[in-house]
Amino acid sequence: MIRHTQVQKLLYAVLISSRKLRHYFQVHKIYMVSSYPIGEILHNKDVNGQVVKWSVELSEFDLDFCPRHAIKLHMLADFMAEWTEIQKSSSLERPEHCTMYFDGTLNLKGAGAGVLFISVKGEQLKYVLQIHYKATNNGTEYEALIHSLRIAISLGIKRILAYGDSKVVIEQVNKN
Repeated sequence: MIRHTQVQKLLYAVLISSRKLRHYFQVHKIYMVSSYPIGEILHNKDVNGQVVKWSVELSEFDLDFCPRHAIKLHMLADFMAEWTEIQKSSSLERPEHCTMYFDGTLNLKGAGAGVLFISVKGEQLKYVLQIHYKATNNGTEYEALIHSLRIAISLGIKRILAYGDSKVVIEQVNKN
């Protein structure tokens, strides 16, 4: 990839994303926002080599390439509305509980965790934590939970409903 242009590297990233997230790409219209003319390059008849192969593979998806300045604010609002619907707590939640969402993350640059507390009144506290040692994906999830519980204790929270996306961590905490 050293000899490829920046645009070719971006196209390759889109291709790899489409392979890894095929189930999303097949069901949803994907908006690609970039200051590079990726759409023009994919639909250009004069391209050759690997770009043609990538173009053919990506042609099965409903991709919409938008310039960075043309992104519509309603797209972001729609995304946030869909995301919050998915993240709603169960109806068993009692109002005297504080709600906590935690998630660990791991990438090439390091590891970290994110925590969101929602008080009974609806006030939100957000925390981002950086993990300074080598960790696994499950390890970051455990660290996210442990640190979020420590934060909850320091805030004086007595009752909490905790939500996470790691089945391994949740099942172990629930002793299943």
